[in-house]
Amino acid sequence: MPPLAIALARVDAATAARLAPYLTDAERRACAALRVAARRAQSACARVAAKWLRLELAAGRGAPLVALDAASLEAHPRADYLACAVSGPDGRPPRFEDGALAVSLSHAGDLAAAAVTTEGAVGVDVERVNPRAADFADEHFTPREREGIARGAAAGADRAALETLLWSAKEALYKTGTLALPERFSFRDIDVAFPPEGARLAQPSVRTFDLTARGGRFFGRAVLTGAFALVAAVPVSRATALG
Repeated sequence: MPPLAIALARVDAATAARLAPYLTDAERRACAALRVAARRAQSACARVAAKWLRLELAAGRGAPLVALDAASLEAHPRADYLACAVSGPDGRPPRFEDGALAVSLSHAGDLAAAAVTTEGAVGVDVERVNPRAADFADEHFTPREREGIARGAAAGADRAALETLLWSAKEALYKTGTLALPERFSFRDIDVAFPPEGARLAQPSVRTFDLTARGGRFFGRAVLTGAFALVAAVPVSRATALG
């Protein structure tokens, strides 16, 4: 399976201030340019989480999912964080400035997530679980996906959690940048067999899975709790799939 490391961090003003020394001057300016204070904190926390994942991979460690805390950050010298800057936001997806690894960032409320891989692309999305408007599924999900959610809900799963998880999966797949999508598309164009592999997703759960979307294969990890859903996905090349 492709290497995929994920970190999740709690976001608040105090945490963002504590993480500021791990950002380069350019990264701090990029965060400061965001108009909303909460977004500035989210961006700072997600960037540092990505840098920490990169340093962990370089050290030969790569836990599938880590809740990042202050003690974990101190495992690496501050200078190492400053040597691997994450660019953006500049209207383009985030990236390590030296292009050494693929990175994706996401945030929702008081959560920030980062995913890093040595493969060519990665997407991550974290979402808070909330009931959605009645027409949300019709607007964004295909008939097959809606049937999958209905089966899961009939089996006892929380519908809001399933819808949030599926939306997060679609966002993560889109953020890999590898889907063959039309210039003007809707998220109904990203049709996902759901739940992954027909599995019943209990809460809380952390699962690995394989997905197929738009003719491409993806390896991923999904986290589902009563409060949030997180999905990270990496494209699987034909060589990797055969190997």
